[in-house]
Amino acid sequence: MRRSLLHTRLPLALAALLALAPAGGARAEEPAGIQVSVDLGGGGQLGTGSAYGGASLFELEATFAYDVALGLGPELSFVLGMTPGTYFAIRPGIRWSIPETPFYVRADVDAATQIGYMSWRWVLLGGGFQLRFGDVLGFFAEGDSGFPIASGAGVPLLIRAGAAVRF
Repeated sequence: MRRSLLHTRLPLALAALLALAPAGGARAEEPAGIQVSVDLGGGGQLGTGSAYGGASLFELEATFAYDVALGLGPELSFVLGMTPGTYFAIRPGIRWSIPETPFYVRADVDAATQIGYMSWRWVLLGGGFQLRFGDVLGFFAEGDSGFPIASGAGVPLLIRAGAAVRF
C-alpha cells in the first residue's frame, strides 16, 4: 500500500511542477511595429483673452505611430476639426507606453489652420489607456491638456476615444 502511494504522488508532483513552469521559456517582448488609430474627440479651449477662448472643440483624428523600443516611439496625427469652424491640424509627438500596463503618456505639438495658415497652437501633454484584444486590435480613451504657444489659441482640454490597429 505504501509503495502505491509513493508511485502516485511522484507523478502528481512532477505534473504540478510542469504545469507551473512557463511553456516555451520566458515570454518575448512584443515586436516593434506600426500602429494606426482613429478617434473622435471633443473638449474646449479655455481662456477669455483668446480669439477662440471658451470655444468647444470637436475633432476627427488619425494617428500613425511606430514603436521603437521600451514602449517609446514617435507619432504623427492628422486632425480634421469641425468646431469651431472647419480646420486642419497636424500633431507630431512622442508616446511612451508604460510596460506591463495598458497606460501610456504622450507629448505633442499642434499646428493648425484655426488661427492662421498652419500656425503652431499648443504643446499638448496627456495620457490614456488602451484595451487590447489580441496583438492587433485595441480600443483606447485618452485626455490631453497643455499650454498655448500662439496668441489667440486658448488653453486646450481634449478627451478622445477610438480604435487602434497594430501591424
